[in-house]
Amino acid sequence: METVRAEVAPAGGARDLSTLPGPRRLPFLGNILEIRPTQFHLTLEEWSRKYGDLYAFWMGRTPVVVVSNLELVQRVLRERPKEFRRWSPLQEIVEEIGFDGVFSAEGDQWTRQRRLVMSAFTAAQLRESHGTVATITRRLRERWRAAAARGEPVDARRDLARYTVDVTSAVAFGMDINLIERGADPLSRQLETIFAAVNRRIFAPFPYWRHVKLPADRALDQALSAVRQRMLDLLRTARAELDRDPARAAAPRSLLEAMLVARDAEDPKARLSDQEVLGNVLTVLLAGEDTTADTMAWMLHFMALRPDVQARMRAEADAELGDADLPGTPEHAQRLRYIGAVSHETLRLRSAAPLLFIEACADTVLGPLRLGAGARMILLTRQVGLKDESFHDASSFLPERWLTPRPSSAGKHDPRAALAFGSGPRVCPGRALSLIESAMVGAMVARDLDVSLVDPAQPVKELLGFTMKPEGLMVRFTARRR
Repeated sequence: METVRAEVAPAGGARDLSTLPGPRRLPFLGNILEIRPTQFHLTLEEWSRKYGDLYAFWMGRTPVVVVSNLELVQRVLRERPKEFRRWSPLQEIVEEIGFDGVFSAEGDQWTRQRRLVMSAFTAAQLRESHGTVATITRRLRERWRAAAARGEPVDARRDLARYTVDVTSAVAFGMDINLIERGADPLSRQLETIFAAVNRRIFAPFPYWRHVKLPADRALDQALSAVRQRMLDLLRTARAELDRDPARAAAPRSLLEAMLVARDAEDPKARLSDQEVLGNVLTVLLAGEDTTADTMAWMLHFMALRPDVQARMRAEADAELGDADLPGTPEHAQRLRYIGAVSHETLRLRSAAPLLFIEACADTVLGPLRLGAGARMILLTRQVGLKDESFHDASSFLPERWLTPRPSSAGKHDPRAALAFGSGPRVCPGRALSLIESAMVGAMVARDLDVSLVDPAQPVKELLGFTMKPEGLMVRFTARRR
């Protein structure tokens, strides 16, 4: 089929989505037999290269518009949540399992919760909690130093998931869970079970679990029950602290305390329900674990493939840190320009969120396309940044493209096409914390360890669950030769 490139503005009247190109579909089934959930993003990106920036495929009898045109994607993200929202079936699935915080909220409910969640990630709050982040980073360093001394391979993604849960819990909830030193913990397995179940239900042809429970659904129920109980214990502890020191209500020390204060607020517009408090606790915990852990795991993958990148990161860390082992403040971490560039390039090439599920709130026109209320779309946010029209030599790992001033040879560079954290009003609230975590871990590894792949001949694959993670990434650390 002929490739059709989308124009930003409609020419001579908007088209119906039935006129879009796309893969041939089967009656009743559509293209569902061609979809493997764990490779879904790769299939959509491949179709995008074949059919263009604007095409359609069918999930059963439901058409889905796929968008990878930068201007159109930016317009959708800018107009959320007024004109566009998350898929309503996805919202139902998320709310059904109790994950109904700011992630799934829409409209006024989202506006109210967003303002509160953002309070946990202000510059002042991140500065206040930076010492705790440094302590947790040192724990990870000791774990990896010990593995290096024993010559053992490391499942870096697993360790980084524990690291991010520890950091998120400390920053947002004021709790030191310390999964790094405690090792295996039911919480890690329970979170993985929840992520896998959400992803599986997104692609289910109908909500069978409302009628019959398979073993995987029973495992989900058990995991949710255990995680909820753990989060309720956390809520009770925080409530007891507020009761012992009522003055803290005027200046909450964590997101959790702020949410509990909001739950008791006299103003109905500010008040949170118990379910909203619990939902946001789960939201921040789940969102803070996978996305950042996956990004840092991919960063280690690129470091292992590129010794020259490791060497440049090390030189910067040595020069910038001096006698210190880690950056002492968030501002200090941000001065690690090259390490930050490595993080940004990793996010561009291996975004943990390579696509977004969006639907139209009302009848609208998107570029050349006429959409009815409820029309479903998928935004290929990673694909936008993989195009040479957005970045010079877009398929290559070139951290220096993010340096300021950029090298004269850097070529085309459109930072609007880097959408790992989204854009517009619903940009990820944890963006600043995620970048600080990446800078801290990147500096720690560069300063103290060499990283290599256990088996360079074994490809590391992209696996889409609730986020996109590396499958088969095993690394080996060795102590740095000084």
